[in-house]
Amino acid sequence: MNIKTKFYIYFLVTILLSPLLMYEAMLSYTMTSVVDILLVILILLVYLGLYLSIRQDFLSPFSDLQSWVDGYKFSQSVRLSDNQKTTFQPVAKAINHLIDENQCLYDDMESILNKQVQRLSKKSASLETLYSVSSKLNKIHSIDELFAHFLDILIKMTGASSGAARSLSDDSQLHLMATQGVIDKQGQVIDVLSADCFCGEVAMASDTCVQFSVHTCAQCVGKKSQTKASVGTIFIPLRYHGKTLGTFNLFFDTLPSLAFDERVLLSSIAENIAISLDKAWLDIQTKRMELSQERLFLSQEIHDSLAQTIYSLKLQVTALGNILKVGKKSDANDKVLSLQSNITQANQELRELMYNFRIPLDPKGIKASLTTLLNRFMSEEGIATYLQVEGKLQVSPEVEMQIMRITQEALSNIRKHAKARNVRVLLLAEPNCQLLIEDDGVGFEKDQNESEVMGNNIGMNIMKERAIRIGASIKIESGVDGSTRVIVNFQKVS
Repeated sequence: MNIKTKFYIYFLVTILLSPLLMYEAMLSYTMTSVVDILLVILILLVYLGLYLSIRQDFLSPFSDLQSWVDGYKFSQSVRLSDNQKTTFQPVAKAINHLIDENQCLYDDMESILNKQVQRLSKKSASLETLYSVSSKLNKIHSIDELFAHFLDILIKMTGASSGAARSLSDDSQLHLMATQGVIDKQGQVIDVLSADCFCGEVAMASDTCVQFSVHTCAQCVGKKSQTKASVGTIFIPLRYHGKTLGTFNLFFDTLPSLAFDERVLLSSIAENIAISLDKAWLDIQTKRMELSQERLFLSQEIHDSLAQTIYSLKLQVTALGNILKVGKKSDANDKVLSLQSNITQANQELRELMYNFRIPLDPKGIKASLTTLLNRFMSEEGIATYLQVEGKLQVSPEVEMQIMRITQEALSNIRKHAKARNVRVLLLAEPNCQLLIEDDGVGFEKDQNESEVMGNNIGMNIMKERAIRIGASIKIESGVDGSTRVIVNFQKVS
């Protein structure tokens, strides 16, 4: 019988017995009949039974429910009593079941939350590691330092006992760059052809991986390190733009393993190292090219200036010898004077070459460098110089260096050919970058093809070549009043 039916029965019995109880009570009081008294007692016993039934079916369960609510606030392990067979027993079991289900969901959510927190913590640690790697990469000054530093970092990250780092050259040679830990250095081969080496084969892999039986490659790991290599080796290839630049080999005392997150982190670190390594190689190649070009320019300038003067001296000495053979003393004296003049010119050209390639750019910038150059020119040549710089020039150090060299060459030409009294140098930053070198000398003549030439045309070629190196245009023109202007237009840093 459900609780609703019981409630209506209890309510109906109470309503029906109430008038009867009142009636029998009045009869018992007025007539003092034993039958009436027994009926009153019987009705009261029925009421007592109703009370006990109501207490069991309604009052006790609600009291237990109230106690459970109060207890559940402090402990989620409190449950309703569902052992007694009452009308409320199914309800209590249902509530306890819901509480158990809720507790399971809560435990699952807590477990999931803990896993998410751990995953986020690992992500945060990975980001911090990548940030420190990127920060360190910007402070490393050499490739040797890069390999040594990150070999140490990777060994500490993975718990490896030792490791070796090799770079891969264009001729497929794995060159040993750094080692750490128990490595048989005497047994290791410094340069190993990647095609002849198991490590070289693994280095070509695109992902970080764990490899075993590496002890067969003794030339990479060293004979005394074969035991550690046979336990298992983690290979971290350095790849950038599909090209392998090197590899890290990490050796362990116990069986190594790599979780997915660790593998991703190592791959990210390797990618950053590879980018920095590629940039370092490009910087080295660029410096080699710049050094080669600078030597080429030095060779050209020696050939076009000093070498020609010395060759002229050789011809004059030969002519002097012929003059002395025929005994023309006056002609010999003139030739000696000419020789002395040419020797003086050769000495001056040599000093200029030494000065041009020795003078560095002033750390304060191109304005300070030009100021020093013009002051020195005015002091040595007695020609008044004026420098005017408008705006703040924003160009690369290479452009500043070439602007400086062009100005030096223009001043050298003025000294040799212009016979000027005043020189003005104007450097503009806005609206367009422009260098103007102007003098009030004798100017220069044009050749038969109407192309302008200055002196022996050497200085002009040198200035043109320097302008081409920085993507600038150069124009040299002579005014009707004899003045000469060198105009260089170049781009500022965008």
